[in-house]
Amino acid sequence: MKRFSRLIPITFFGLIFFSPQTASSHDGWVEISPTIVEKGQPATIALIQGNHSNEHRSYRIAGKWDQKYTTLIVVDPNGKNHSLTDRLIDFGEDDEKVGPKGPKGFYLVSFTPNEEGLYQAVARQVRTVQQGDGPKLLTMRMAKTMFASLNVPEVSMTKNLKGFDLMSGGADGLEILPVTNPLGIFSGGSVTLELRLKGKPISGKIILLLRKIDGSGSVLDRTTDEKGQVNFVVGPSDSYLARVNLAVESPRPDGRADKNSYEATYVFQVFNRP
Repeated sequence: MKRFSRLIPITFFGLIFFSPQTASSHDGWVEISPTIVEKGQPATIALIQGNHSNEHRSYRIAGKWDQKYTTLIVVDPNGKNHSLTDRLIDFGEDDEKVGPKGPKGFYLVSFTPNEEGLYQAVARQVRTVQQGDGPKLLTMRMAKTMFASLNVPEVSMTKNLKGFDLMSGGADGLEILPVTNPLGIFSGGSVTLELRLKGKPISGKIILLLRKIDGSGSVLDRTTDEKGQVNFVVGPSDSYLARVNLAVESPRPDGRADKNSYEATYVFQVFNRP
């Protein structure tokens, strides 16, 4: 029995190491409501995880962020970070006591902007697994979105917002950044996104874009160019989700390789008109 119990963590490690998709088979994203909020009024931030069935081509909710390894910050117009990690409220049921078994639900937190301008929400989930001095598996998720705080919260007021291209989530992982104003996108228009790995543009990677209402029926795929950028023509007004996964191996002196599994998502709103 003791021998069997010792095998459990080793077997579990082997499964997640040699099948890194098992550890990051769910995409996580962050949503803000409302996207344009009156200054001094609360906005609600949600951390959502989806199973993305049909090769990650749906907006279905499944599982839940792992709070133990998750951080959430809001960056205000002055570049100041506001940590909301300790304020996250679990809106899910108990994993084991309430069926079906397993993680379910999502996290919510309220944030009140006290200045006019553009705000960024960045959620990260980072986990490292290693058995002894063997190969290491790092899984890193970075989910981002932006919202505006205005004295008069009108859609027409968002098109002149500045600084969206300077708001990075950090230089240690994979992230999607907007090249065009993420709060100035209208039905029938276009959006340009840039993919960066550890702060540097990365080419030749597929970014998938889907909208909430149509799900898999709305999916678009684009491959990043030499600048790490893709351009999408958007459809009807809705909430849109861009996502990408990337696996990187780092050779070790012992002939084996450490593995990094990265995931990045970006959510933006498309409006009906300026």
